[in-house]
Amino acid sequence: MRTTDSDLMALMPPVTEPSKTEQFAKDARQQRPADEHWTHTQTFSYSELLWDRYDSPLYVGVSGRPAILLSLSSQMRADLDGLGELIRRTGAHLFLQGHRLGWYGMVRAVLELPEHDLIFETPLTLAHGDVQEFVSAGYRNEAVELHLTHTNDARSQRFTCQAVGLRPVVDAVLDAVRGLDHPTTLDEQATAVAELEARFPRISDGLSGRTRIPLTVTGPADDVVTVKTHN
Repeated sequence: MRTTDSDLMALMPPVTEPSKTEQFAKDARQQRPADEHWTHTQTFSYSELLWDRYDSPLYVGVSGRPAILLSLSSQMRADLDGLGELIRRTGAHLFLQGHRLGWYGMVRAVLELPEHDLIFETPLTLAHGDVQEFVSAGYRNEAVELHLTHTNDARSQRFTCQAVGLRPVVDAVLDAVRGLDHPTTLDEQATAVAELEARFPRISDGLSGRTRIPLTVTGPADDVVTVKTHN
């Protein structure tokens, strides 16, 4: 029997770090009367969310759009030349694993692009709203977006991707961390992250077909995301 959205959210821990969707809604409400009916629309580019974050994927689900955002530095690659064509032809891979780390549970996410050394590990905590929105929105349609930028390149590469097999992988992740606490702050995450690094000295360590989600490009993705807040 397929897990519903409500079933999935029931398996998630309480959110202790609001998502960007919630932050945008909070900002909109602070600027408008609380006792009136209104709709506020905010539009922005995904690249605005990355700021000076390089070589480290950001997982978000703003307005129900699950997206992996990544800005590459010149240390990783000279520019975006040829990378988009390669991804369109061969796709990419996302790995999601749930790990018990003392009394904490964390998700290890690994994004593997189809080029040597373009592999990125990100420890994620389900206590963060952005992570929950990414997981739940991706689960709904087994699809995610992939957005790539580069510090030395004015272009961007944006793809919508099928993510067939995401649901059983997410089910296994949630089962692995069931009943555990989930760290919120960087200080809380430090010990758990250090343990993950000790378990997997190289990013490629511990990856398997059971945790692999192929990302197959189905078309372009829109760089602009719109958030509507209603009162």
